[in-house]
Amino acid sequence: MPGIFITRGMQVAIPSFSIRIRDDGEVEGDPITLHVRFDVCPTWIKMAKRHLDDAQQARDRRNEVWAGSDGEAKAEALETEFEASMLAIMSAAIAWDALYSILREHVTIPASMAEAWRRGRTARYTQVAETVRRAFVLKPKGAAVLRSNLRAMYAARDMAVHPSGKIAAPLLHPELDVGLEWRFVYFRAQNAATVILGAAGMLFDLAKNGRTKDPKVAEYQKTLLVRLQEIFPDGVPQIAP
Repeated sequence: MPGIFITRGMQVAIPSFSIRIRDDGEVEGDPITLHVRFDVCPTWIKMAKRHLDDAQQARDRRNEVWAGSDGEAKAEALETEFEASMLAIMSAAIAWDALYSILREHVTIPASMAEAWRRGRTARYTQVAETVRRAFVLKPKGAAVLRSNLRAMYAARDMAVHPSGKIAAPLLHPELDVGLEWRFVYFRAQNAATVILGAAGMLFDLAKNGRTKDPKVAEYQKTLLVRLQEIFPDGVPQIAP
């Protein structure tokens, strides 16, 4: 390989290296091999924010056309907001999956627990919450809040990636005061904002205030916080009204 291009947010490691002194007094060593890893957790949060911006713009457009009588324009506006909102929510959940995959490398899950997860097909949010709890030594109250928030986020994600094919009664859209297919009610800008900004806020809190006994996790916290601050230069995201 002629060379390696190292980008911002990429971790570089040398998995193994040794030197030896030969009988003739010369020092020799193994070829140095670099291993790299790019952290996609903040990447997915950035994508979630981008899709959320699109969803909020689509909501504004939806409000405009729903003041009129053009049925095709109304349908197009609803679909655009729905698509952007769904992508935003999915991206936020993937960001937490990415965080989980990194922390899992530094957290010891008892074999009995891992086997119970596998056999019982334990929900993803439960596994993520437990891994984060162990990585950052969360107190019971904080762990319970994290678990509850992750459960809601993953439930929304699951509705997107595992959609029901059943025909069901319409739901009342609280902003339009009209019955719509459930997807247009669940996947709208306001709900997307709650999920995405909540997910980003929790990441901020862990990156800035999380307490860990693992030096590698502590090092990761610092790099994660820097990238989150680049995505959200105004600080910890707040839930938009």
